Amino acid sequence: MRFPTEIIEHILLKCDGKTLLTAKTTSDILSDVVEYLGKRTRIWEWCCKEEIPQEQLLEYLPSYEIYGKDKWKHIYNNWSAWELQSTDIVEPKLCPNNTLRRISSIAVSSDHIAVGNEDGRLKLYTSHWEPVFEHRVVAVKLTKLTFIGYQDYNNENDLNICLVTAFNNGISLISFNGFRKEQYDILDVKSHSIYGNYICIEKVGGRMTILEISSKTNFYDRREIKEIWFTRIYSPRCITSYHMWNEKCTFLINGVVSQVNYKKPNITPMDEMEKVMTVKFYAPLWLDRSTTQIFRNNVIINIYKYADKSSGSPDIIDDYVEIIILRPDGHYSKKLFNAWEIFRSVITCIYLYGNTLLIATACGTVYFYQLNNWKNFDMKNYVAKKIVGKHPIIAIAVKEVKGERIFYVCSTFAIHKIVCWVPGNCDQ
Repeated sequence: MRFPTEIIEHILLKCDGKTLLTAKTTSDILSDVVEYLGKRTRIWEWCCKEEIPQEQLLEYLPSYEIYGKDKWKHIYNNWSAWELQSTDIVEPKLCPNNTLRRISSIAVSSDHIAVGNEDGRLKLYTSHWEPVFEHRVVAVKLTKLTFIGYQDYNNENDLNICLVTAFNNGISLISFNGFRKEQYDILDVKSHSIYGNYICIEKVGGRMTILEISSKTNFYDRREIKEIWFTRIYSPRCITSYHMWNEKCTFLINGVVSQVNYKKPNITPMDEMEKVMTVKFYAPLWLDRSTTQIFRNNVIINIYKYADKSSGSPDIIDDYVEIIILRPDGHYSKKLFNAWEIFRSVITCIYLYGNTLLIATACGTVYFYQLNNWKNFDMKNYVAKKIVGKHPIIAIAVKEVKGERIFYVCSTFAIHKIVCWVPGNCDQ
């Protein structure tokens, strides 16, 4: 007996996204009904907002704006594949560019790849490695690259590229519209963090400043920069780490976690940070951004490199990774892992995107983790292990399109592409 189509539609409207994906592969009739519901209703948007954690959804949305209404279907398809461990991770492939030498940093946008060099050169390529422009920013190593407000989406005739390039004791804002390059330097900068069009800067002397960068250029082809908040961290307090994410900037200062809402409508430059909690670590914190990192606004990962008993803690006898999970109720949880036992190498890079965590090591190996939630996370249970050359991994970037998630893994000598594709893409 065949059910009327109207009844099937009513039943599927009550199902979650994973059931809908399963129904698409069960029969042609169910597949047609799911496609019909996807076009006539907001069913995939409902599934995304109900099932995908908000902190992950915020990271996916910018990559899918180009797909219009279908973006929700593609977001859910890719997310669920990682959630169910049904993604196929292809072996690393060397990017076809023989001109790359002495690489120090990388950034990836929808259609372009930016590469920084140890000699201060910035090179911009298309996604097919065709050169767009080359610019000498400074005469020292470029340590970090970040695209800001990048919304070109395949429109090569109307470029609006803005890059923040970091180097020793400074950053530069590089704008390029296809014909003209503009550079704006900010010196005496120790570190910075970027989210959207906002950037937080730590300057020499302990001054912290949050700037808003306009998404469009003015009459002189320059982007306007507005200071919206600042403070000063006086000795003996010191900034261990800080991170901007989703309208908040989270600071770790002498074991105290504080936050400031930089998009609050009535914020003034003199607003105080709001103390969230005090965190006790297993060993003393290093003043090194590479060993202590804040991810989003609720996770701190601290790496104790070459730890031994001389550190003052008898529990730390090897290289350890400590994960602090901040809870909304003002408390926190801890996880501690022996990095040497798991990786047999030193961790050089940690990269978090959506429900995927990547950990790279000094021997050129990348470990992939499925991250449903931090509470059940176990560093020993990785989904895949990929060997990328024999040199330390210094940076990782991601580009996501429908049915595919591409990671660019960078060492000093080469850039490898690792494609993670979704079998049975929802368009097929």
